[in-house]
Amino acid sequence: MSNLKTPPVYKVTIAQLAVTIFIAVISLLISGTVLAYSALLGGLISTVPNSYFAFHAYRYQGARNAQNVVKGFIRGELGKIIMTVVLFALSFTLITSLNELVLILGFTLIHFVGVVMSGFISYSPTQNKT
Repeated sequence: MSNLKTPPVYKVTIAQLAVTIFIAVISLLISGTVLAYSALLGGLISTVPNSYFAFHAYRYQGARNAQNVVKGFIRGELGKIIMTVVLFALSFTLITSLNELVLILGFTLIHFVGVVMSGFISYSPTQNKT
């Protein structure tokens, strides 16, 4: 058992969900339902696989779990890629009135939010600060 703390990556997922909902609501108020659910889907296509990756990648810590850490990162990244491709494919094929540009822009923006938020996470593996 390791004394290292798991980094608070859940904050990235929360920020991504919050911005996704905010953008969807603003889109609904300004432009209507098609743009709103296109933006919502784009944000969710970014957030859901990212949270899957975070769960698997940070499941284990410490030198004794090095092999499990590597397996977790690989499993998480492969799952993230597969989920992203499948969710895009399902969106493009099953939803008839979809604004593809807004979907892709929503995905890109929310992905960028995750990258930026990752830089703001204060993490010390041995101290109790978050």
